[in-house]
Order: sequence, then C-alpha cells, then structure tokens
Amino acid sequence: MSRVRIRWLIGLLSCALLGLVAFQYYWITEVNKVNKERFNQNVNDALIQVTQRLAIENDISFLQRGMNTGVRPLPQRNVPFDTMNTLVSNSEGMPQGEIPPSEEFMSGTFQLVDETTGQVVFEFGFESLMQTPGFNPNQLANSRARQIEMERQMNRRIEMMKQSWFNHLAGSNNLFARVNPDVLDTLLSEELANRGLDIPYNYGILHEPTNEVKLLNAEFKSDEEGIKNSDLAVNLFPTDLNEKEFYLAIDFPGKKRYLMQQAIVPLSASGLLLIIVIACFAYAIMVILRQKKLSEIKNDFVNNMTHEFKTPIATVSLATEALQDDDIKGNKAIVDRYVQVIRDENKRLGLQVEKVLQIASLDKKDFKLKFEQADLHDIIEKALVNINILVEKRGGQITSQLLASNPLVEADKVHLTNIIYNLLDNANKYSAGAPEIHIRTDNISTGIILKISDKGIGMSKESIEKIFDKFYRVSTGNVHDVKGFGLGLSYVKNIVGLHHGTINVKSEVGQGSTFKIYLPFNNG
Repeated sequence: MSRVRIRWLIGLLSCALLGLVAFQYYWITEVNKVNKERFNQNVNDALIQVTQRLAIENDISFLQRGMNTGVRPLPQRNVPFDTMNTLVSNSEGMPQGEIPPSEEFMSGTFQLVDETTGQVVFEFGFESLMQTPGFNPNQLANSRARQIEMERQMNRRIEMMKQSWFNHLAGSNNLFARVNPDVLDTLLSEELANRGLDIPYNYGILHEPTNEVKLLNAEFKSDEEGIKNSDLAVNLFPTDLNEKEFYLAIDFPGKKRYLMQQAIVPLSASGLLLIIVIACFAYAIMVILRQKKLSEIKNDFVNNMTHEFKTPIATVSLATEALQDDDIKGNKAIVDRYVQVIRDENKRLGLQVEKVLQIASLDKKDFKLKFEQADLHDIIEKALVNINILVEKRGGQITSQLLASNPLVEADKVHLTNIIYNLLDNANKYSAGAPEIHIRTDNISTGIILKISDKGIGMSKESIEKIFDKFYRVSTGNVHDVKGFGLGLSYVKNIVGLHHGTINVKSEVGQGSTFKIYLPFNNG
C-alpha cells in the first residue's frame, strides 16, 4: 500500500472516529437532558400533590374545628352582594374575613373530595339546610315572639356559616395558621418517596413579592440561597379563590451527582465501547505502519541480497569464460589464478547463504548450541588474523587489551567466533576512513566482559533502538556502499541470549560505537 493511500486511510478513519466521538457526546448530553427533565417533572408532580393534600388537610381541619369559629357577625345586613370574581378582584382595602359572599355562592352546594381516592369527604348546601325540618322555626317556637326571635337567630347563624365558608375558600394570609411544618414535611417526604426520589433535599416557603423565606427546612443556613434560586417551586395554595403569593420551593444539593448515577450504566457502556473502538483504531494504524515498514525492510533486504550475490556470480561467470579460452588453457599460472578466484567467490556465496540459513534456523527455534569450555582470548586472536587483512588493506589498525585473567567460558565455539567476527566486521565496514578498532576483555565475578570499540560513523539514538532488529541497517546515505543483509547484529543478540549473556551498545554520530558483551562462565 502506497504512502498516499495510507494517509488517506488514516485521515478517513480519523474523521469517522471523531464523528463517532461527537455523536457519543451528543447522545450523552441528550440522555442527561432527558433525565433532568424527567426528574424535574417528578418533583413538580410531587409538589403539586403535596399542595393539594395540604388543601384537603386544611378543609378537614376547618370542618373539624367548626365553620363559624372565630367569625364575627356581619357588621351590616345592607352590604350589597356581588359576584365572586368582583369580590376577588376588588378585595383590596376590604377588612379581612368580612367579604360578603354572592348569591351564587350562597345558593351553591359544596363538596370536599379526596382526589387521591375520589371519595366525597364532606358535602354541604345552604338551601338544603334551610329546608331541613329540624331547622324550621315554626316547629320550634311556641309563640309568635319566640318564632320571630328563632327565625332571626337562625338567619344570623346561617349568614355566619356562609361567611365562614366563603372566608375559608378565599383563603387566609396567615401562613402558619394554615401550614403545619410537620405535616408538610411528612407529605413532601411521602410524595417524593412514591416517585422513587430517594435523595437529600432542602425546602422552604417563599413569599414571592419580597423573595423572603418564610419557612426553611435545611441543614445549613447557606442552603437558603439554593432554595431561593431553585426552579422547582409551585404555588402553595393553588385552590384559594383569592390567589396567594406563597410558593413551596425545593432544592437538591446532590442533584447533579444523582442524575449522573442514573445515567452511569449507559455512560459507562458508551465509554467502554468508545475506548475499544479507539484502541482498535490505534492498533490497526500501528499494524498498517508496521507492515509497511516491514515491507520496506524486506524489499531492502532483497535488493541487498541480490547485489551481494550478483557480484560473485558475475565474477565466477567471467572466470569460467576465461578458462574456456584456448590461449589461457595453456598458461597454468593464469588457470590457477582463475580457479582460485572461483573458489573464493564460491566461498563468499556460501558464507552469505549460511548467514540467511542461520537466521532462518533461529526463527524456527530448532537451533541447538554445542556448549564446551572455550578460551575467549584464543577465539579473539584467531578472528583478528582474518579481519586484520581487511583492516590493514584500508590503512587501519586493530589494538587489543586482553586483560581477563580467566578467559574460559562455557560456549559454542563456532557461534562465539561468529559473534566476534561480525562485530569486528561491522567496526571495519562502518568506519568512513582508516578503521581504528580496539578490543578489550575484563573479568567480573560471574563472567567476562568483552568490549569492541571503533571510531566509525556512529549511530543516532533512533538507530540504536533498532540496531538489533532483523533486516535493519544503519543508513549511510547509500545502501550499497556498505555491504550486508542487516542480519548480523540480530544474529549476535540471539546467540548471546542463548549463552545467557547480555549485549548493549553506546554510540554517537561521528564519534564511533562501543559494543559491550557479557558472557557468564557457566550456562548451567
């Protein structure tokens, strides 16, 4: 896949992911909004139900204590009656409790109904009272004077009852005479519990014109502001014929947390799914980039291998053609020379193939080492004999300090030789000018420390992190300038690991590199 296509793919996936995140955010916001509206509706329904039950409690209390209690006689019989609306709208300036009822009100029938059960608690009609036989003054008076007096008393009493009923229905402004805090608290608690609202709350009764809290039920005085600013409030006396400006307001300090808890399950599920999608997206992008990089490395490996094989094959081909020349066949010296060239190039091809096979064996995990006592100094000196030819050819030199007093380790001699030769070969190849290589050994209590240093081109930090990866090669600006497959250091690290040792490198661009290997005395 080309780089442009990968960029397009990442861009489209990123847009889709951002769209999904935005949709999830919108959905979560809508869920919170719906939960809040549902919560407010339940609270408002509870408050309305409380005010209605409170009105019924007031009506029952009014009937139980007597309709005419505290009602003074009408000051004048000649006060003109009017309609109820007129009375309510013109009630300002009239004495409290002395508003004359209308004829329509006095001729009506009154019922007190419990809305929760639909049961008629009380029913009363003034006309029916007048027609009751027990209230007929003709049957109770024995004389005309007594009859007149009884009629006058009955009419006066009926007028008082009518006035008392009207005053009750119009409603009193005496808040604490109408509201029992204990009853209000009980009703509010019951109605909230009936709607499943088990959450701490504060409430109070507000006088709207002055914004004053007339009744406060809160743990702290500071909660008063929350009640004043609450949007959860209803008219405390909604059934009064003369509207009052007292409101029952309630505030929930833990409302946000409660709403969040209500939505925690869908929010958690949504968040988990979103995290899974993001993780899969990141993993997919990582795999695509890794596969792309692996593809580039393998292509580079194939190119390098082709180049490495092409040169000896071409040399062998030319040598073979030369040997077929009749003029050369008679010259034994030249024949021997071409035969040696063919032998050397064939050996070179064999070594290249052996490197590839060694890595393949390591990957298949069918690689077995032959451990035996090996003298590290002896192996180093033998490796130096071969590598010195190449170094001296470039005008360089190799110095050594073999300071280990005990150079014997339990190791596979063949692979240990390959390790040292690979490191020395890299030090030679990655030196821009005349190679300067130094090799040193030291003993520690458990094994030997081997250091191979050069003053070559060095490596960046990024290259150091990847130097032991298979097929990775340090860029020299020309991939064919330094020959190799990028397998040598990967092989070295694997073999050192199989010997229970460690390897690390310190390097700086332009200053050279130092490879440090630790090998234990024993591998048991």
